Amino acid sequence: MAVSIPDIYARLYARHGHRCPMSTLGARLAMVALAALEENGEELRGRYFTRTCAIDGVAEVTGLSEADGTLEIRPEGRHALRLERGWLAVEVELTQAAMQLAGEYRRFGYEIEAGWDDLDDEERRQRQARREAYLDELLPRLWQAPDEELVSFWREDEGA
Repeated sequence: MAVSIPDIYARLYARHGHRCPMSTLGARLAMVALAALEENGEELRGRYFTRTCAIDGVAEVTGLSEADGTLEIRPEGRHALRLERGWLAVEVELTQAAMQLAGEYRRFGYEIEAGWDDLDDEERRQRQARREAYLDELLPRLWQAPDEELVSFWREDEGA
């Protein structure tokens, strides 16, 4: 079954090279953070606290980039995003429920990929079809879930 993908996620998956929960969750984090961070004329800057697929979601939604220095990656092992505009800052982090959904997909992916090099073409097609069906079920849940199910949020009025 083909799933109708919202434009923001279609652009994200084209940028990222494939559909995946973590890039989707990165986009959701960025959407929540941007909605909470009022415009004040200052340059937007961000930090993500682990290197993961979520970074592409953050970059697609915010326009920030490691290449131009507006998005910094800190290897702290937290799935959290901090956005700042001058002295205003917000930080959002994936909830345990969001991490559980992503982890379930990761485990499913390991199952699908087990012994991949030894599979014939038909078995590979079947496994890939199973992966696509799983994503067709999971990703719309991530697109539509209430923010509070996926994201913990806090705001500071004095930034970095």
